[in-house]
Parts: sequence; structure tokens; C-alpha cells
Amino acid sequence: MVRSCASDGTVHALFTCMTVSGGGTSDSTAVQLSTCNGSAGQKRAKGTGGTLVNSGSGKCLAAVGGATADGTRLEIRTCGSGSASQQRSFPA
Repeated sequence: MVRSCASDGTVHALFTCMTVSGGGTSDSTAVQLSTCNGSAGQKRAKGTGGTLVNSGSGKCLAAVGGATADGTRLEIRTCGSGSASQQRSFPA
């Protein structure tokens, strides 16, 4: 579950922001938590079908290997390439 979505497009968890590693734009680039700095690698927008799209790459947040367990690693992938692993629930 996404913890909070700020008006600037960043997603916060544990007082940090979800960040695409190294500002990467390729499929399978890891997503990590880091200090919020407002970079393109931290900006996201709600996409269709419950997806969360990274503004810097145009790719969707996805669970590695489609896993659903707590602690599952996240990455970016071409939207639609792993449909179920790309669906998110958003705070009201």
C-alpha cells in the first residue's frame, strides 16, 4: 500500500521518498527509499488500472517477480508488462 502521495508527485514512506535508483529509465531499475529531493526519479502520477507511473521514465512501479509478500522489492517496468504486479492501492 502506498503510504502517502504528496501534491508534488512524490510518494512518502518512513519519512523518505520512493526513488528510482540512479534516476534510471530502463525496465528492472530498482526503486529504493532515499531522502526526498524532488527529482524526476521521485515523481509519480496515478495511471490507469491502479498503476503508479514514474514521471521521469514513463514506466510503472512493479513488484519484482510479481511477489506480494511484505518486504518485496520494487522496480520500474513498461506499463502493462506485468499487470497484476503493477496495481497499487492509494490512500483516500
